[in-house]
Amino acid sequence: MMDLRDAFFGKIFEIIRDNKQAILMTADHGAFWVSEIEKNFPDQYINVGIAEQNMLSTAAGLALCGKKVFVYGINNFIIMRSLEQLNIDICGMNLDVNLIGVGSGFTYSTDGPTHHGVQDLAAVINLPNIKVFNITDKTSSIKIADISLNESGPKYFRIEKGTVQDIYDDTDDFNEGLKLINKTENPKITLISTGYMTQICYNLINKLDIEIDLIDVYRVSPINKKALLSSIRSNIVLSVEENLYSGGLGEKIASILLYNNKFVKFDSVAVENGFCFYYGTREQLQAKYNIDETSIINKIKDLIIHHGT
Repeated sequence: MMDLRDAFFGKIFEIIRDNKQAILMTADHGAFWVSEIEKNFPDQYINVGIAEQNMLSTAAGLALCGKKVFVYGINNFIIMRSLEQLNIDICGMNLDVNLIGVGSGFTYSTDGPTHHGVQDLAAVINLPNIKVFNITDKTSSIKIADISLNESGPKYFRIEKGTVQDIYDDTDDFNEGLKLINKTENPKITLISTGYMTQICYNLINKLDIEIDLIDVYRVSPINKKALLSSIRSNIVLSVEENLYSGGLGEKIASILLYNNKFVKFDSVAVENGFCFYYGTREQLQAKYNIDETSIINKIKDLIIHHGT
């Protein structure tokens, strides 16, 4: 299996190879294909050093000059550290800058709170004009990287390190922004997840003798409201994410359901609000914040017992 980050940057390599106006900028953060871009296309590669704010402002200037700009770094560093530059210089002017952040959720769990990407989604999701994407597997990584070429405006791609199972295949076109990837005959509950947590939800479905629909939201902002509402077929909905609930996927879904008078029992599994001061393995942090597989299974059973029909 291919590393998700390598799959994404393999496509970025092709874009830069084929488009002399494309530029990759990094804040002294690397990966295999990033090194290949630096080696093969040095005139299209800029390492600004540990200066994320400067990188985003420079990216805005390059975009104004007609360049196709890709900006790469750890999620928290290119979003939280550079929020004003992102808001004013890029989003406010609706510039075609592609932010690629690695470290969603607890990807960098052992590096501690400075690297935990559970706040960036809430910070960026309400900025003007920006589109936000979460990577689920290798195929989605490659296909969503294509969106950076075919869509204009500011975009933020939240990607993972490591290998996971394939959930999507080459027949998926990724135009809807979400997909009902596990459809049952008579669902008792609908799980709505994004990114790495879709992998966890996909795995636990086979461990339960319950008919469960699973929706993966890969375009987190703006959410395709029509597709979301039409995909929900049960009277219980549970959102699952490795982000803060406030400002995250779950809060957005709750608002959509309420506004559209979708009368279902809704609950969420998400990181409790506040800053995470702990470090450890990803599994340990997920268990601490009750977003691990066991916690999700217990929540599903509880909801069905008390609200199932």
